[in-house]
Amino acid sequence: MNKYVIYLRGINVGGKNKIKMVDLRSFLSAAGFDQVKTYIQSGNIVLQSILPITEIGPRIENLLVREFELDSDLIRVLVIEPQVYQAIMDEAPKTFGKVFAEVDYRYDVMFLMGLTPDEVMKEIEAREGIDKVWQGTHAIYYRRPGPNHPDYTKSALSRIVKKPVYQMITIRNWKTSMKMHEMLNSL
Repeated sequence: MNKYVIYLRGINVGGKNKIKMVDLRSFLSAAGFDQVKTYIQSGNIVLQSILPITEIGPRIENLLVREFELDSDLIRVLVIEPQVYQAIMDEAPKTFGKVFAEVDYRYDVMFLMGLTPDEVMKEIEAREGIDKVWQGTHAIYYRRPGPNHPDYTKSALSRIVKKPVYQMITIRNWKTSMKMHEMLNSL
């Protein structure tokens, strides 16, 4: 059995595509996946499967649309094997996710779905002195002001939702990314 991190894009967002995680775990287990565990309500899953990685994403996408009442145009499934997930964690900038008493930041990881980091970097906007962006081999790392930062509303990250590239990425905060790493390693 192989272990994977699965990110579902487009569920439980803005009141659309609602799926309870208990139902999702039961559904995936019944579909033949093992050791299915979820984290919070935004489609973060670790599981084991005998299927090749190339078959898992399409299988889950098809099953989700058939089983739940979803807008299938929004649903995307990203499957990440342990070696790639480890590289994503290892490539994070040294200070990424660090809490500074005097400054409030949010740290996000953009996980890519069929695009290269170079392609995504061409579309990402960052305000100088406000945002900071780093390119990894498998992901993009984005630091922006947090809600207690004086420049909280000045980040350019929200502009990406208006671009076609947004449909090919899924964003998780650093704490969620680390928790998924921990859960993957505990399988």
